[in-house]
Amino acid sequence: MTMVHLTCSVGLGGVNLPTDLKEVRFLLDLHIFGNSKFREHCGAAGLLAADGMSLMPDPDPASAAITGSAVAQFQNKVMWWVLERCDGRVDTKGNTWTALTGAVGPGNINPVDSGPVMNPIKDALGNAAFQPYNQGAYESEKLGYQRDGKDVSIAQEGCFLCVLTMAATGIGRPTSSWPKGILAKDLTPIHANKIAKDNNCYSKDGLNPFTLAPLLGMSIERFGAGQWDKPLPANPTDHAEGHIGAGGVVAAHVDYKDKHSDKSLGDHWVLVTNKASGSGLHHFDAIDPSGGVWMGMSKNSAACMRDTDLLTEWLADPSKDYHRAYLFGIPSPKSTVERQGFQSNYRMVRYCLLSSC
Repeated sequence: MTMVHLTCSVGLGGVNLPTDLKEVRFLLDLHIFGNSKFREHCGAAGLLAADGMSLMPDPDPASAAITGSAVAQFQNKVMWWVLERCDGRVDTKGNTWTALTGAVGPGNINPVDSGPVMNPIKDALGNAAFQPYNQGAYESEKLGYQRDGKDVSIAQEGCFLCVLTMAATGIGRPTSSWPKGILAKDLTPIHANKIAKDNNCYSKDGLNPFTLAPLLGMSIERFGAGQWDKPLPANPTDHAEGHIGAGGVVAAHVDYKDKHSDKSLGDHWVLVTNKASGSGLHHFDAIDPSGGVWMGMSKNSAACMRDTDLLTEWLADPSKDYHRAYLFGIPSPKSTVERQGFQSNYRMVRYCLLSSC
């Protein structure tokens, strides 16, 4: 399956392009596989085979009525919508689409009926969180490349893999590369690492996010000064904030180490998920895969004394390296004292915009 997003509505009264039909039937099959009650009902109704094998390789638009009927049963039996609300249609980025993919973020989608909702779907419809992951918990999980002839683990160099995984739990969707029965909220760095290995997403230089992100159901654009990057826009801070406001997330490449050079524009990745609800310097919420903790990011360089020091040194001696930064770390009280020190030095020098497909 090469399809990575839903382009038009599917089901009863939908546009029903063949590729979109195939995508929705693929997701219905995941729920049939993992939900015995839904599987039993669809099988009894003759809508889809109980074993999920009735999905045609290239469904014809004439099958839209059957797919729509299955969608209506999904809305009623799994999402617990009242019958009058079950329209049998999947709209792009609508509630039914969110429930089918099993995504849990970025918010703005509320439970639709007051009746009981199955927990996985309740999460998909009402939980504005992303799953946080601690890369240090995956010391034994090897990435698909080596450094100095030795395998490296997720714990050592897997921050970007963890950031992409965490983003996918909120805005991604299953593709045919995912393990059977895994929804977005269930994706882990181990799953993402296997997907990356199976689809040649690693090279001697590390992870290629442009190959992996679509396999996790996301689109990606990268901005900065590296090999894969687009030029930074006139105002990167507004650019990133506007993307978050539109429902996307930002993978922030942060510099935090004492030494810095043109060869390494960034030392670590964190996931910036949403605008913060509080006031002061804490403007965005973010997840740091080092520890798997929530932290803050600020638009104000006053939050980062290190940035002030680097700028002052550069103004005094322009031969020194200084790369302008655009977001700055607000340490997490749940981090270790050492990591809080690192987080207070985080400076976003380039970034990726990640969007739901």
